[in-house]
Amino acid sequence: MKLPKNLNYLRPLKTGALFRIGDKGDGGYIVPRSSFKKINCIISFGLGDNFSFEENAIKLNKKLNIAVYDHTINFYFFFFKIYKSIKRIFYFKSNFINIYNKISLLIRYFFFFSGNNIIHIQKKVTDNPKSTNEVNFSSIFSKYNKKKILLKIDIEGDEYKILNCIRNYKNTIHVLIIEFHNIDKKRVIFKKSIFFLKNFFNIVHIHGNNSAPLSKDNLPTVLELTFVNKKIYKLNKKIYLKNFPIKNLDFPSFSLREDFFLNFN
Repeated sequence: MKLPKNLNYLRPLKTGALFRIGDKGDGGYIVPRSSFKKINCIISFGLGDNFSFEENAIKLNKKLNIAVYDHTINFYFFFFKIYKSIKRIFYFKSNFINIYNKISLLIRYFFFFSGNNIIHIQKKVTDNPKSTNEVNFSSIFSKYNKKKILLKIDIEGDEYKILNCIRNYKNTIHVLIIEFHNIDKKRVIFKKSIFFLKNFFNIVHIHGNNSAPLSKDNLPTVLELTFVNKKIYKLNKKIYLKNFPIKNLDFPSFSLREDFFLNFN
């Protein structure tokens, strides 16, 4: 679908080879291969029940440090999913394969976050912590101030509250991946956020999450964007990628629906 020209501020610049890290469905993201080779640390805000991005990344580079911040996920979260699947089997809404998959997910979580250089911190990321259950950017980045960082943010709408903090760490963040939510309702702050980030980063990839609807102007209400540091990675500012998704690279977040096609002018 053709997007109006006033959305051209979202056009990704052409960079070197892109590749996918994580599942083909929801949970996988696109990163430039050259920049991934340089990073030595991944910080993720948001975990959920899909950590295939982090799992895949550590397989590609076993020397990576990975720190995931999510206050909503713990062992109880996975046990409750197993309990629900067992309960639903009596109503013929679940099956033993589903239960097996939930148990396997719990086991994967346990072993993955048992690594020396892979940690899950059960705290909420905020710009102004008010409890011991919250943490801010400075506390996080002070631990990794000499690292070359890939920062991934998927916190279900709270991303808008913390983006200003990125300014202070623009020199250590090589790659920035953000899943923006509620773009129809928050279009003004979304646009301001993009222009703010483009002071320090260039957009190199865009993908519409088809699990949410489209806005009136055909822009998906949930967008996955990949940025690279504009000082570290020099790009030709006149060469844009205009058509998405990219074949064999992008896949629908929700497999039972057709992916969103985004065509820039």
